[in-house]
Amino acid sequence: MMKYIKIITVLLFSISLLSACSSTDDEQANMENYARDDLFGEKGQSRGITNKTMDEALASALEAEQRGDLDKALYYYIQCLEFEPDNSKVLYRIARIHDKQGNHSIAERAYKEALAKEPDILLAYQYLGIIQMQKKQYKQAQGYLQKAIHLDQKRLTDLGGKKEGGYYALDKASPTNSYSVSGIIEDMHHNFELARIYYNLALHQDENSANLLSNLGYSYYLTGDLTLAERYYRRAINVDTKFKRAWTNLGLVYARKGQYNRAIKTFKQVMPEFDAYNDLGYFVMLEGRLDEAEFFFQKAIDMSPSYFKKAYANLEQVQMRKRELWLAEQEAHGMESDEGTKPTEPVKASSEAQQIRSK
Repeated sequence: MMKYIKIITVLLFSISLLSACSSTDDEQANMENYARDDLFGEKGQSRGITNKTMDEALASALEAEQRGDLDKALYYYIQCLEFEPDNSKVLYRIARIHDKQGNHSIAERAYKEALAKEPDILLAYQYLGIIQMQKKQYKQAQGYLQKAIHLDQKRLTDLGGKKEGGYYALDKASPTNSYSVSGIIEDMHHNFELARIYYNLALHQDENSANLLSNLGYSYYLTGDLTLAERYYRRAINVDTKFKRAWTNLGLVYARKGQYNRAIKTFKQVMPEFDAYNDLGYFVMLEGRLDEAEFFFQKAIDMSPSYFKKAYANLEQVQMRKRELWLAEQEAHGMESDEGTKPTEPVKASSEAQQIRSK
């Protein structure tokens, strides 16, 4: 009997020991699976490691990415780091997936980690610059984008490229967005000549980019060169007839010229007519043409099929400004204001506005 009990005890101990070993193995596997859990994002890890080598994991990642299954591709790329933790190219691919999915915080961290291991990943600087641009961190954006441009120009120098205006002409491998977004930043800083150099460098490589053409148009609009602004906006629209920004900016060109009928017709290409009148009214209000702005806001309200909150707010704002100007005028002439007295009659509207009123 005692011998039987000893046998049972030994068996139970052995089973317990095997179970403990199994548990330890599972825990070790889990620890390995979550080595870079910080790169999964909110969804977290949902699969166990299924590939036994780096080559298998990378092949699985590339296949999933080509199919458009970014979640699975991300999982396999992170799995690659279990085999090669310092692989900068894998870290860059992880960053790109998170960037495309809108996970910019993780993307930014992964880009920086990739650059820490390989400082010459040109596109990583470009996308970091764009992320900073979206965050309105313009100084940081400019720093990253200039680094991308510097690396690209160095590459083109080594290739014996052709120089244009102090810069080498871009090729298909150039990060055109780095030049385009740098142009936007230079326009913001009123460095218009440099901005246009960047736009044209990118445009020579991608001459059918509606976005680049529109950016050039806006650069000329900012300096009051409305003829060139109109030309580039029209070229952008010819490339992409549904490009809303080019249509609305072209409408602003006509509004600035005082060609209100053309402005309305242009706005109407991408918005309802009542929105067109509201947008035109807002623009002329910023230009200080308050009587015309008041008319356009009222027109927008009358044409809207439902309560137009934005137009009512704009109308109230322009009427308040007119009242303030009238009070200031009364004070300047040493007259006491009478709250029951109406402001002076509005000045005669422009002929363009009168034509619209008569329709």
